[in-house]
This record gives sequence, C-alpha cells and structure tokens, in this order.
Amino acid sequence: MSQIKIACLGDIMCGDSFYALGTGVAASLSKYGINFLSRKIRELLTSHDIVICNIESCLSDINRKEKSLRSLHMRGSPKAADYLACWGINVANLANNHILEHGIKCALDTVSNLKSSKINVIGAGRQSNFEHGISAAELTIKNRTFSILGICLLKEKYAYDGGTELEKIIDQIKARTSKGHFVIVSLHWGTELIDRPSHNQKKIASDLTSAGAKLIIGHHPHVPQGIEQNNGTLTAYSLGNFIFDSFFEQTKWSFILTLETDGKEIIHHNYIPFITDSNHRPRLVNGEQKKQLLAEISRRSQLLKNDMNLPAYQKAYESDFKKLDRSARKNMYRQLTKTTKNYKPAYKAQLLLRPIKRRLGLW
Repeated sequence: MSQIKIACLGDIMCGDSFYALGTGVAASLSKYGINFLSRKIRELLTSHDIVICNIESCLSDINRKEKSLRSLHMRGSPKAADYLACWGINVANLANNHILEHGIKCALDTVSNLKSSKINVIGAGRQSNFEHGISAAELTIKNRTFSILGICLLKEKYAYDGGTELEKIIDQIKARTSKGHFVIVSLHWGTELIDRPSHNQKKIASDLTSAGAKLIIGHHPHVPQGIEQNNGTLTAYSLGNFIFDSFFEQTKWSFILTLETDGKEIIHHNYIPFITDSNHRPRLVNGEQKKQLLAEISRRSQLLKNDMNLPAYQKAYESDFKKLDRSARKNMYRQLTKTTKNYKPAYKAQLLLRPIKRRLGLW
C-alpha cells in the first residue's frame, strides 16, 4: 500500500493582537495575501494528504467595531479561511482558549467560513455548533480511514473544550480504533512558554495512546516542546506557533512535523524547522541555523525521559514557569511602550483601561 503523508502545524492566529494593531498578522495577511507563506512552504504543505492546524482566532467580521480595540483583538478576516485552504490545510481544530473571544456568533461564522473553504472542522461540538457532544473529521485516503478529534483541557473564559471531557475522548478513541481507524488527537493543553510538559500531561498522553491514539498534536504553550515515541505512537507535546504576532523571542521559531504512515503505523517522521520574520511570516532555515534548531528540538525531546513524577521535577517545573511568567509580564510592558506610541488617542485610552476591564471580566 502506498504511504499517506501528514503535516502538523502549531497555533495559527490570523488577527492582530491588541499590542500589534495595524502591524500584526491580520495586517501582514492583508498585505501579502496568498503569498504570506513562501512558495516553498506552500509546496511542502500541498504535497501532503492531511495538513492539521489549530486556529486560535475567529475568522469573522460579525459585530466588528473599527473603533474598539477589544473588538479588533485576535480577529481574523473571513478571507483567511481561503488562504489556509490554498496553503493545503484541510483540518482545523477550534477547541482552544480563544475561539469564543468574540462570542458564539463569530465562532459559528468561523466554522461556516472554514467549511466553505473545504476545511474539515474539529473541536467545535457534535454539530460544529459549540454545544455538547464530540464529532471527528473522518478522512478516507488510499482506502484507509483517519479519525481526527479536537479537545481543549483549559478552563478559561473564552475556551471551548471541544464538546466533551477527556474520559469521553478515550471512549471515542477505543471505538474508532476497534474499527481500524488511524486516530489523531489535536490537544490544546499545557503551560505557556515552558519548554517541556508537566507530569499530568505525560499521564494524559499515556492514557490516550493506550486507548489507541497513534498521533497526539499538542498546542497552547506557543513554544516547541519535545516529541515522544512509544510503541508505534507519536506525541508532539507542543508545536509552538506557526503563524502568530507574539513578540517573545522564544516563540519566534518552531517546526513543521511531517510523517508518513500506511494507515496503520507511523513509518517515518521528520522535523522541518523555521523562524518567524518581522512580518510574522514563517521562513524555513538551512545550514548552521537549521542544525542548531534541530539540536534544540532533540534536547527538548530528551527532557521527556526524565521522571516527571519526582517532586524535584514538579518543583523545578513550577519554579521555571513562575520565572517565565514574570519575564513575560515585563516584556509585555516594554512592548506596549514600544509599539503603541503611535496608536490613536482613543485606542491608547482603551489600552490603559484593559487591565481594569480584565479584572472586571469585561475584556
């Protein structure tokens, strides 16, 4: 049987963040259009049978208010769905902590726009209506069936869990595996900016693969984490950002995970590293830079061999996260000072009020 090729991408955010209004991803997409991705990356992705990503923004103009910073934050254009499809993406996960950022109508419109562009939607509930119940994208390729499920484990204000809880996902995996399906789980989880998963994530990954999942694709930390192989399964704990306007240096590189399968087992996998340029466009790297990034991916994968159940590991994990969080906050203030000085007075006033609105639950 001929092999099936799968490409996995990290977080894609098609809007401008509140600190990058007019200079974020939405602005860059408007400028470059389909050519936002280089020809080389487009050819790479379109050469695969399945290309999976996590869409971490709405793609809708519903209730858009041009004078409201809040309304514009992390809001992608409906046109972005066509770009994603033209780039070869055919499966989009919406189970994450930002899909309800602009309300249920925008989320539903995002589903509609993605489906109109012939992109399979996962993680949006049984009927893709963000109500309870899970559905999977079932793709039959070369006489093999692939079941792809999306779930979010983050309990946040604008998060959607994918329609069910973890235990039900495990039941779904078992049921689909028993039918001979190759099961893939797109999983929004973990802690932002840290280079490794927690002990709890390691356990969840083990439970999912024991149930029959062949491939787990993680996202949310916005930085790459290691890859774990175990008994013919593959777990990518975090693929970092693919397209985002984050200004943190550690989020400006990642990799595309590609693999080949016969529909039963993973035969081969590969990492294709890239960096993000000043216009938030991923650029493939070569030479010494590629060698360095591959070495860092290997280092992060080696971290997965540590005994995460040890109190020392858990203590170090929590300590490192606190340091990263403090550093991120300081960098945020510097970035706001640097990039928002040219904002209109009305936007500046809204920016100053943002911390208060967040505390009041109004942002």
